[in-house]
Amino acid sequence: MRKLMVAGLLLFGLAPALRAQLIPRVALFGGYTLVRAQQNTPSSSTGPSFNLNGWDASVEGGFAPWLGIVADVSRQYGSPFGYQEAQTTALFGPQISIHGIPRVIPFAHALVGVVHGTNRFTVPACIQVIGVTCPPIITTGNALATALGGGLDVKIFGPLWVRAIQADWLRAHLNPDHHTHLRISTGIVLRFGGL
Repeated sequence: MRKLMVAGLLLFGLAPALRAQLIPRVALFGGYTLVRAQQNTPSSSTGPSFNLNGWDASVEGGFAPWLGIVADVSRQYGSPFGYQEAQTTALFGPQISIHGIPRVIPFAHALVGVVHGTNRFTVPACIQVIGVTCPPIITTGNALATALGGGLDVKIFGPLWVRAIQADWLRAHLNPDHHTHLRISTGIVLRFGGL
C-alpha cells in the first residue's frame, strides 16, 4: 500500500511535466505567396520565366524543441503568355526550428508531396461559326513535388507572429509544362503551446 501511495504521489507531482511533453505545440500559418516559375518547352527544359500569385497555408506540430512536422498547402494562379494557369501543391515533411533567439524563430524544412496543375488556352486565331465559339484547350496534370527551404518568424505579441519571409525551391515536372521554381511566402503565424 505504501509503494502504491508513493507511486501515486510521484505521478501526481510529475503530471505537469508529463503533460507538457505530451501536448504537441502548434503553429498555424496563412499568407500570400509569389511563385517565379520556369516553363519547359518541347525543345528545351529552360523556357521563359513568369510569375504566379496566390496563397499558402501550413500547420506545424512540434514534438521536440527543435523538430516539427509540417503540412503545407498552396495555390497559385496567373495568365502568362496568353493562357490561364493554376497550380495547387500539398506538401508534408520535417521542419527544424531554432528557438534560442528572443522574438525570432528561423526554420528550415524538406517537404514532399504532390502538385496539380491546369493550363487553359483559348486559340486567338480560331475560326468561329455564327453562334459557336471555339472551345479552349485545357491541359491538366499531377506530379510528385519536393520543396527545400526555410524562413524567419518574428514575434509581434502573445501568440501572434509575422512570417517575415519563407523561401522554397519547389520542383515538380508537370508534363508538358514546367515546374522548377522559387516560391516566396509571407503572412501571419499563430503559435500555441510554447512553440
